[in-house]
Amino acid sequence: MVRELRDQIKQIRNKQNGNILAAVSANVNVTDYKPTTRSPMTGHFGKIYALHWGADSNSIVTASQDGKLIIWSSHTGNKQLAITLNSAWVMTCAFSPTYEFIASGGLDNTVSIFKVGHEPGPNDGRFRSKELFRELEKHDGYLSCVRFVDDKEVISSSGDGTCILWDVEKQAATRIFMDHSGDVMSVDLNAKNRSLFCSGSVDQSAKIWDMRSSDRNVMNFPGKLRDQHDVGGYHTADINAVKWFTDPECLITGSDDGTVRLFDRRSCGQLNCYEAPENRSLHSAEASGVTSVDVSLSGSYIFSAYDNGQVYMWSSLTATKVHDMPHESRVSALGVSPDGYALATGCWDFNLRVFY
Repeated sequence: MVRELRDQIKQIRNKQNGNILAAVSANVNVTDYKPTTRSPMTGHFGKIYALHWGADSNSIVTASQDGKLIIWSSHTGNKQLAITLNSAWVMTCAFSPTYEFIASGGLDNTVSIFKVGHEPGPNDGRFRSKELFRELEKHDGYLSCVRFVDDKEVISSSGDGTCILWDVEKQAATRIFMDHSGDVMSVDLNAKNRSLFCSGSVDQSAKIWDMRSSDRNVMNFPGKLRDQHDVGGYHTADINAVKWFTDPECLITGSDDGTVRLFDRRSCGQLNCYEAPENRSLHSAEASGVTSVDVSLSGSYIFSAYDNGQVYMWSSLTATKVHDMPHESRVSALGVSPDGYALATGCWDFNLRVFY
């Protein structure tokens, strides 16, 4: 009986070709909205590799190959604070929920925590400190992504194939997650259940983890079909970005295969695939790889950045491209503000842009 049900599910999913939402939403009218941007925010003297919004949407922190973290006012574009790093090869940055701390990391294999001492007030408040508060050393490979659980804990991913949950105050690894078989490129915390996080790796898989239960994943979306019971879509190249969907039961992935995919943990399968035929690499006929993904607050739109300088805005339901936002060079990072009113992009042309 179980095998028959599995076969029936497989047939239904294969019939939809991994685009279940698009198939049932063919007659849905997509609201047309074209984002606009003001002048780029200039100040970095190197490629921007990462960005992260503050919890109140008033500030953005960026990390650049010039060896600096810069905090920007998202409304005025003014620089609020610049921090010079010990290592210029930074790959990730993040605000803590209270703005009290910033985390960063890169090829130094270390999570660096800075105490910035945010003071709320007019003009988005101010940041009054650049103190190096803690250095967390346990990874044997580069730091690809770091996110704060709260002011006392952070989760990090690394080229050593692991994710680590840290106690910031004790400078200790609380738990190490080791189910990936390749470099882990991205992590994201579940907004509804902060004990859950997802990760994406060059092993072509995306995984969901529970910090409370085990150092093994609780759900896996493999990059290749492993047996006859595996159904739905799958990535065929490195996964560079993961992000929980507005519905915290789903997650978005972006890959070097040029596709963005929406997976559902309730059905353990793919709901939609977002792929543009015109998306091509600047150096070959192959698809340009996805570097970063995010979703609008309503869940209506998905945003994806590519290494050919494109940013696409998709209808999450119909899987059709709504608009493109071309940049002058590789877009390495993007993020939707927590209040849902803006999209920020970080580019290899050294500039930060905010779209509304």
